[in-house]
Amino acid sequence: TFLFLLIISINSFAQEKMQTDIVNITKVTFLDIGISYEKKVAKFQSILGQAFMNTSISIGYSSSLGNTSSIKFDPALSLQYRYYYNYDRRQKKGKRTEMNSLNYLSPTFVTILTKKRISTSHYIENNRRPINTVGVVWGIQRNYNKRFSVDFNLGLGYLFTTASLPDNTGQTIKENIERFSTLGQLNLGFWLNRRK
Repeated sequence: TFLFLLIISINSFAQEKMQTDIVNITKVTFLDIGISYEKKVAKFQSILGQAFMNTSISIGYSSSLGNTSSIKFDPALSLQYRYYYNYDRRQKKGKRTEMNSLNYLSPTFVTILTKKRISTSHYIENNRRPINTVGVVWGIQRNYNKRFSVDFNLGLGYLFTTASLPDNTGQTIKENIERFSTLGQLNLGFWLNRRK
């Protein structure tokens, strides 16, 4: 009997140990319509790639034009190297950790192909060009039993791109733009993995 209990205990412990890490996840998002894949590369570390349509909403007013508003959808890519840091604390509190439902820190790269102008002193672009941002974000990801997924991150970055503006002769020229910027993204969607 003692031997039987010992074998069950060791087996249960081994199964517990196997589950104390993150997993690969595929998700579709609907707030910024897209798809992402997260691949585990080390203990509590992953690489996440996402292709999506960046949604931009603008509302403005001027005395000459009156009210103006627009909604734009621009293709975008995001790449993150995530380090999940609060597994033990969530597990001890009995909170969900499955499907990488954890907090993370991540260096990140985002590129958006857009005609959007960078400031009021620049023209609206005739052609899409990449607006790139590299930075670091803090994030929170929760993937619930019913497949619903929430992923929010916020941080600081460095933006670099080109912008069109007129020179002294009235010709349009390109100018390199670089500046510090904020980063933030809210992804709502559904995870597609097979349920275990």
